Amino acid sequence: MRKREKRRYQRARKNEGITLIALVITIIVLLILAGVTIATLAGDNGILTRASEASEKTKEASAKEQVQIAVTGSIGTDGRLENGSLKDNLNQIENISGVPEEITDGSYPLTVTVDREYSYVINKDGTIGEGVTREGIQVGDYVNYTYDTKAEGYNLEATESGITSDRTVKQKSGMKWRILNIHSDGRVDLIGDLEEDINLSEQYVYFKGALGYNNGVYLLNDVCKELYSNSSLGVEARSIDLEDIESQMNEKGIAARDAYISNGIQYGETKTYTGSNANYPNLYAQENGSGINTETVKTDGIGVSEDGYISPTEETSSKADNLTVTQSEYYFSSTPSSYFDNSEVYDMIFGTTASYWLASRYTYCFSPYAGFGLLNVNYSDLGGNTMFRSSGYADSLGIRVRPVVSLESDIKITACEGENSSTNMHQISKY
Repeated sequence: MRKREKRRYQRARKNEGITLIALVITIIVLLILAGVTIATLAGDNGILTRASEASEKTKEASAKEQVQIAVTGSIGTDGRLENGSLKDNLNQIENISGVPEEITDGSYPLTVTVDREYSYVINKDGTIGEGVTREGIQVGDYVNYTYDTKAEGYNLEATESGITSDRTVKQKSGMKWRILNIHSDGRVDLIGDLEEDINLSEQYVYFKGALGYNNGVYLLNDVCKELYSNSSLGVEARSIDLEDIESQMNEKGIAARDAYISNGIQYGETKTYTGSNANYPNLYAQENGSGINTETVKTDGIGVSEDGYISPTEETSSKADNLTVTQSEYYFSSTPSSYFDNSEVYDMIFGTTASYWLASRYTYCFSPYAGFGLLNVNYSDLGGNTMFRSSGYADSLGIRVRPVVSLESDIKITACEGENSSTNMHQISKY
């Protein structure tokens, strides 16, 4: 090979080497750039991730805005939510669920869900919140709720309870608490676990006559509020009432209630009384199902578990020319467990060895008089005790209270490790 050709060959080989090196470097650079691009697009903080999060936040904001518009548009000139308007406005939202066939004051807090994903809690005052999940807990579990110590007890005045003298209702120390209900909005109801003890009579609450009927619901709630609240958590106790029980009944239990007949009068039917048997506790005139000097009963009055006064009254009874009474009593002797789908709920309510009040009134139709009383659970029986008869006769009874507290969504419940029990309880704290 001549020298000129040899030099040309060597230069070509050299150029090929440079070209290959450049190609490799180019590929490496492209790979690096591709990696950076992919990371920029699809990483945890990438463009696609941010775009997806932005889209999700936009959808969520849109869903909440639609609910907010529906609620705002349902507020009347008096500044209160109009239930009928709220139902109509909510049903205008596409892909909404949780709107009941009829919205009543008892529907609140009302939880609705948009697009099967975004849930919002509508309160009676028109505010909207987001529900919280309650993982790792279930009905029947023990929760480490403690209440403020009230060594002095609660002074139950005779002028309010109807009994012959004032009494001091003592606080039950060391009461255990169990989950009675977990609501869809994250609210959790706890119920005090009753146990017999030697100081049982000191925890009795006595009522008698028309005063006992008028003030019974208020005083039962007030006793529980005073003795079993927790001020640091902002939790106020109340008495268990009929709604706590009926809300847990299945269709079989509700059907048994509706079919109940006493003295020939079925639950929900009425009877009219005249003459000396037309006396009634004053509060009854405000209640649903009452008819004072008419056979047409009130349908826009207060419910059996609602307070009729903002403070205890000293009013007693009045007499009507014609008194129409709706039969709201029903009595379950040894209440069947088949009336409840949740056996834990049944055991907590009817599995105690104690009698306790429900902060709920009832009326019954007898012949020739009507009865007015307060409901109670007596071991496994669900019934009541008459306070006042339309003939003017007064009865009395003293049994225990049973407190309930509601933990709102701002209270955290941390599930215990291992099996839940009365010695290994879930813990609660403020968020």
